[in-house]
Amino acid sequence: MAFIFISRSNVHARYYKKLIKQLSFNCTLHIMGVPRLGALKYLKIASQVDFNKVIANQLLRKQARNSLWSNAVIIKVYTMFMLCVERCRFAKYYDLLKSESPEALVIWNGNKLPNITVCMAAKQLGLTTYFYENGLLPGTTSLDPSGINYAASLPRNSQFYLNFDKANQLPFSAPELIPRINHKKRCQFDAIELPERYLFVPFQVPHDTQIACYSPWLKSMEALYDAVVASVRELADPNLKVVFKEHPSWHKHYAHLYDKDDVAIFANGNCTRELINGAEAVITINSTVGLESLLLDKQVITLGLACYNIDELVLHASDQATLIKSLEKLQNGWQANSIVRDKFFTYLKHVYCLPGVWKECTTEHVEAVEKRLTQQDTFVQLSQKES
Repeated sequence: MAFIFISRSNVHARYYKKLIKQLSFNCTLHIMGVPRLGALKYLKIASQVDFNKVIANQLLRKQARNSLWSNAVIIKVYTMFMLCVERCRFAKYYDLLKSESPEALVIWNGNKLPNITVCMAAKQLGLTTYFYENGLLPGTTSLDPSGINYAASLPRNSQFYLNFDKANQLPFSAPELIPRINHKKRCQFDAIELPERYLFVPFQVPHDTQIACYSPWLKSMEALYDAVVASVRELADPNLKVVFKEHPSWHKHYAHLYDKDDVAIFANGNCTRELINGAEAVITINSTVGLESLLLDKQVITLGLACYNIDELVLHASDQATLIKSLEKLQNGWQANSIVRDKFFTYLKHVYCLPGVWKECTTEHVEAVEKRLTQQDTFVQLSQKES
């Protein structure tokens, strides 16, 4: 067997089935659910694996959905229960992967349960893992042997991009941004008149792995709100406002913040592209809105670990004090390096991202997946050169 795809019985599994039929090499799909007796002999190995961080991140995601998960008794019981579950799961997939001996594992995301435990078993066996995710550009897919989001294998050295495609042979034009569909439980908001000068701050889904795993100092949207508002007040610029927008995919509203400070305004009914275009700069934890803002030639400050945290491309603030300094740099005229920006997006389009939305599974997409998995594409060649 060459590759094993592992998934729950969901939309990803249906995609994998369609994909595997069109790949020219040997692959198999394992659907999660059925226990394996062979796992019993690996429970001792599983008992030595540290699941504390995995379970803690899972709790953060649950606490974002419901405050009941912050109860100390519930946390203790849940932690003990999940420790048993994940040890059993680890033993199962350690047994499966050891028995099947695939060349590589292919899995979706790999940052949250249950998939992260499968990845941990693969890592302990020294098995290469390819991680799927929605693409960083509209109409694309990510398939990366290092991980997704901040763990992606995108070079973070601006010099790499300055040296990339020196002859400017690869064309790039900004793709049309695709608006996100509102969650069915969200209220409808009217568009508001925007202030003359403002910074735009998009909220993110609070239980997403981007927050749980890659936001060291801001673990909630309330913390994001407070940090940005306090920093803007330090600038002593009375005409500068902060425009926030709740994430359309998150069903809860932050009504308790709507009138909390006169520096802040919520524009939940306005189009994100409009909000980006009118802003002096965009502040985000690590959202893809940051990428969209760069595409629209806006200055960006990141507050979390983002795959586009690249010198000369964005300003990064790892705490409150650094955020204030970053805002002062913007006041003093800091600009992203336009060459780094253009080459970064050219690299994304022509090298890193796979063409096509994975759900559609077009011929072009399948061919790109095959080249990525068999290490025959430009991405592999440049990654080896960079390392």
